[in-house]
Amino acid sequence: EKTTFSYDTIKIKSKPAFIDKIAMTVFGPVIYDKNFPNKLNDHKSYALRWKAHDASNEGLTFYKLNQAKNFADFQEAISTFECPGQNFIFASHNGDIGIRQQGRFPAKWLHQGDFVMPGFDSSYRWQGMIPNSENPMMLNPTRGFVSSANQVVADKAFPYYLGGNFPEHRGLIINRKLTEMNNITVADMQQMQTDNFNIFAEFARPVLLKNINESQLNENESAIVNLLKEWNLRNDAGETGATVFKIWWDDLEKAIWGDEFAQSTLPLEWPNEGTLVESLLKDSAYKFADDVRTPGKETIGDMVMLSLKESTSTLTKLKAENLLAWADYKETGVRHLLSIPAFSRLHLPIGGGEHIINATKKDHGPSWRMIVSLTENIDAYAVYPGGQSGNPGSKYYDTFVDTWVAGKYYKLLFIDRETASRSDKMKWSVTFSKS
Repeated sequence: EKTTFSYDTIKIKSKPAFIDKIAMTVFGPVIYDKNFPNKLNDHKSYALRWKAHDASNEGLTFYKLNQAKNFADFQEAISTFECPGQNFIFASHNGDIGIRQQGRFPAKWLHQGDFVMPGFDSSYRWQGMIPNSENPMMLNPTRGFVSSANQVVADKAFPYYLGGNFPEHRGLIINRKLTEMNNITVADMQQMQTDNFNIFAEFARPVLLKNINESQLNENESAIVNLLKEWNLRNDAGETGATVFKIWWDDLEKAIWGDEFAQSTLPLEWPNEGTLVESLLKDSAYKFADDVRTPGKETIGDMVMLSLKESTSTLTKLKAENLLAWADYKETGVRHLLSIPAFSRLHLPIGGGEHIINATKKDHGPSWRMIVSLTENIDAYAVYPGGQSGNPGSKYYDTFVDTWVAGKYYKLLFIDRETASRSDKMKWSVTFSKS
């Protein structure tokens, strides 16, 4: 079918404008071509089908949500929300709770879209959409809570392939904590949202410790092993065990997978961390432990010892530079969108990390924390790592960052406009200017 073209003009200071010619195919826009080559640099053109290119009415969803009175209104409101897919959570004063994965998703066959597909064969096009009525939903479960941390939304009985990556560990620790908690207060939820327990390490640390031969360790290696043994499995800002675990596990991944991936020049993605820890726990003779580049046959123990030696070298240097504490190694910063250091807040003393409820990494994390207690008068708290002004010269530019780092919250005002107009906590101003 005939390709159409659109043109975007990008103005560049002190240079001629750049005219971006975008080819629109029956599949979608061409995102790689001779002007913007892909990683393979094969000079082929690749098009992308994306649901966001289709017209939809997400604005109507939020307009209706602002007027919703019950779960039926909630469902009707989000029915027009198509892209990007979201986990919508519902709660009401009468005790109803629910969660729904809402969006308009292609009804794909197994692994459709996971790999490049031939553009000359129309059978590879999306053939239909998952009916809105079949989007996964949970209402008033007997366990007493609903939750989402981007884990997979349905079990294997769900008849459609969703694709994508669904890391499970944050959802697992959230569900564990909610199951154990009773008569939950706002303070309980604040503590949980900022919790730094590393459930991934709970599963992975035994793999490391089980497969070391302590009789073969030198003094530095023994010290590293002891730090890991004594670690409380928390990624708090001052913990050194968190840094030891992260570096050692990363080196183990390289030892296990690196030899196989070195055989290919393709830009292949490595398996996620959950795949490795699950495989090593289930199979003591895991075949990928063998280094295919050597004549011998290496074991899991060989790879754990090899990775320990690699990580000890790195960790010894970090200790000498006084960078062994987790926050110093992780180096979290709230960076300006233009990556201008002067407009950013760097070197923040905060814990957290991947697989952790407080998912604060080097340059991104849980930017909006909110807790709402559905009492007669709404009791709500929130914080975000920024301020009330987008002007870097304003004293309100970054006033919330330290509060966010400390795991604290601000109380929110839930009042109508008429009440707000009489509140001494609200200031109103109108400024007129000549047109």
